[in-house]
This record gives sequence, C-alpha cells and structure tokens, in this order.
Amino acid sequence: MDDNNKKPNSGGNIKTVRTYLSDMADTVRANEISVIKVALAEQNKNERENIYRQIEGTPVKKFWWFLGGIILIGVATLGIYYLINKKTENNIPQTVAKEETLISYDAITSVSDTTDLLGKITAIKNDSKTDNNGSIKFISLSKQTNGTIEKISTKDLFSLLKFSAPSSLIRSLSDSYMIGTYMNDKPHIFLIFQVKDYSYTYAGMLEWEKTLANDLVYLFGIDTTENKLQLAERKWQDLILLNKDARVLNNENDKPILYYLFNDKNTLIIADDEASIKEIISRLITKNIKPL
Repeated sequence: MDDNNKKPNSGGNIKTVRTYLSDMADTVRANEISVIKVALAEQNKNERENIYRQIEGTPVKKFWWFLGGIILIGVATLGIYYLINKKTENNIPQTVAKEETLISYDAITSVSDTTDLLGKITAIKNDSKTDNNGSIKFISLSKQTNGTIEKISTKDLFSLLKFSAPSSLIRSLSDSYMIGTYMNDKPHIFLIFQVKDYSYTYAGMLEWEKTLANDLVYLFGIDTTENKLQLAERKWQDLILLNKDARVLNNENDKPILYYLFNDKNTLIIADDEASIKEIISRLITKNIKPL
C-alpha cells in the first residue's frame, strides 16, 4: 500500500504550534485583564472613600458633633459634681470625726446649728430624763465654716450663751472644754474647762461671781422660786468639797444651787450637783491614768 494513502494516527497528541502572533495576543489579553483589575480596584476604593465620607460627614458636621460631645461631657461632669457635693452635705453629721473629750462619756448628742444654742442645750437636758442613773451625756458643739466642720471655740461659746465673764478669764481658758449632762435622779448640766493660766482663771472666776448665777440660771435651770432676792445679791462662799477648795452659792434656805472648783491647776469644773462633781473627778482621774 502506498504511504501517501496512510491515515494519520488519530490517537496521538496534537502539538500546539506557538507563533509570535499568538504570544502577542496572549500578552495583550493579559494586560487588558490587569488594566481592568486595576480600574475595578480603583473604582472600589473611590466608592469606599465616598461611603466613609458620607458616614463621617462634612467638616461642619464634624465640628458640631465635636462641640455637642464636649457639652454633654461638661453637663455630665457638673451633674456628678453636684450629686457628690449634695451627698457630702447630707452626710455631714455622720462624717464628723470622734471628738477628744476631757472625760469619758456614755452617750453623745451633736449640735451643729448655733442658732438659739441655749435653747438647744436646754432641750437636750430635758430629753435626758430617761438616761440611766450615773450616766454622762456629752453635748458636742460645732459649726460649719466654709464647708468645714469645726468645734465652737471657748470664746464663741461664752458669746453664744451670752455669758458676761471678764475677757481676762476667757483668754485664760483653752479651747479644750466639755459640756454635758449627768443623770442623778434628774439630769444636771456641767461645764469643764482646760485652764491655760491658773492665776488669771482664778482671779477671773472671782470677778465673774458678780454675774455668774444670773448668766447660768437658764442653762442650769436654777430654781428661783425659793430665791426671792436677786441672785447677784447673794454671796459665794468657800467650801471643802471632796477634799478640794470650792466655791458655792446657796439660796435663801442655804441650799446649794451652784458650785465651781479647780480639780487641779489645769481643770475648772462648774456644776449644780455634788454627785455630778464626784463623777466628773472620778472620770478625770481615770482619764489621766497612764497604762503601765
């Protein structure tokens, strides 16, 4: 059989013939795809930026948003500050630190409003009628100055209670004092003062005797039904009380109505009841005992 009549082997692999023109066509197609991808990417980028700009808003909107945020923060800060201050004001009586006293006490009542101080102390005394016998109630006196709670000074105490004591006496007393009630069948007021200068205090008390009873008549609730004469006309007398030199004022029936004495050269006691003085001196001794 003639070789020209032989059929080509259809089962064999057909080799692709690559030419310069075909390579160029492939390159162009690839470049076109790359260009399209770049164009699409740039378009997507622009679209995203437009979305972001729409979300963020214009510069004017940004300014107003910023300003609004600052205002909201400021209002919130002022609100919190107001609430904190209000809470502090409401809690002032609970936040006052425990006051150091000249003697120990069994109960305490605080007075922070000095308006009609004499009336407030008298009311506390009357309310102490149910206290246990032998108990001492400390009356803590304070005032608020520029948002600060502070104890009433001795000078202010004499002024608020309208005492007519000589100024030399007031200056001779420190601001360490104590006012309270002692229960002995009925409540009795007492005053304790820390002395800075014994000589001036002693001389000042002798001078104050002229008006002392009249100054203390309402504070101590002195009964004047048995005292027809003016209290200022009655004479103070010397008395030995609990082995201490004391001064006493008796009514017209020779019944003691007021005492004062120096427990030592540093402590002055004013009271209207011997049992009160005895308990005060006992607690002063206990207070001054130092542990071994």
